[in-house]
Amino acid sequence: MKERIKRLREKLNQENLDLLLVTALTNIRYLCGFTGSNGILLVSKDKAVFLTDFRYKEQVKKEVKGAEIKIPQKELFSFLPEINLLKGKRIKAGFEEKYLTFQLYQRLKTLLPQVLWVPTENLVESLLVTKDEEEIKKIKKAADISAKVYQEVLQYLRPGVKESDISAELEYRIKRNGGTGSAFEPIVASGLRSAMPHARASSKTLKKGEFVTLDFGASYDGYVCDITRTVVLGNATPRQKKIYDLVLKAQTRAIESACSGMKGFELDKVSRDIIKKAGYQKYFGHGLGHGIGLLVHDSPGINTKSQEVLKPGMVITIEPGVYIPGWGGVRIEDDVLITRNGCKILTHIDRELLEIS
Repeated sequence: MKERIKRLREKLNQENLDLLLVTALTNIRYLCGFTGSNGILLVSKDKAVFLTDFRYKEQVKKEVKGAEIKIPQKELFSFLPEINLLKGKRIKAGFEEKYLTFQLYQRLKTLLPQVLWVPTENLVESLLVTKDEEEIKKIKKAADISAKVYQEVLQYLRPGVKESDISAELEYRIKRNGGTGSAFEPIVASGLRSAMPHARASSKTLKKGEFVTLDFGASYDGYVCDITRTVVLGNATPRQKKIYDLVLKAQTRAIESACSGMKGFELDKVSRDIIKKAGYQKYFGHGLGHGIGLLVHDSPGINTKSQEVLKPGMVITIEPGVYIPGWGGVRIEDDVLITRNGCKILTHIDRELLEIS
């Protein structure tokens, strides 16, 4: 934690800020370890102070590292004027503009009129982009749990079972296998609904001959995994095999190409060109992938406009898809770790088309 706060202080110096008010809970967790639902972290050039309420009095003793802990008897923002870090004159303090509401910003100006409040963007998030060894271990653990859950849930994929029942089974088995919880609400989409990239599980029952898309992931100690597999109930038709093989080819080529120094749009183009050449470009309407970590959708973006450069330690998804309205769709998604020489797959589930008899 101390190293992370040290890196943030370097950012403060670069931005000519005296301190940063951190209110995003994910960023607070990253910087000091707190996993609760109410907290504020102040980081200056030589000190860090964490505020939370009475409910977390015992929890913070075990979790919070690298910051002085205060448990005020009043609402957290109302307590800010009592903190020494904010009592000086001409203090230039940053706040996270994506997470602080305009109402709270107005309160800050009223409570602390001597402070110059400056909106900042992605100061902490820029640190989150590359993962250290401990973070990678947690993502890998989440991936291993997800792979086990996938194998266990396959037995429930049969005609007559509801999509919503499969979704519930995924979430239950994630926890049973050691996950903290589901990284997001699982997507279970069968038949014509598989052409909907983000279809929520419904009361529709699975039918023989249909595609079934499962998009899910475990969370482990705050870090997440994101996997998608598309299977067929029964024997696949020639057209189903053709579309599946196309998506698999697009994904495989992207995995083989991903490396440090590549820009997000360049990696996206690798897959997109393959799908375009086959004549299905209008059926691939989303980006190739995104970063993951404490967030399911993190930087870098892997899409047609992304100028972000891939760096060692980044963990990204690679998830091309083809979605044909009135017929169905295929998506295959894996998580990979960017290395100096390429990338390493973290999600070890067979990627060949599975026909479930």
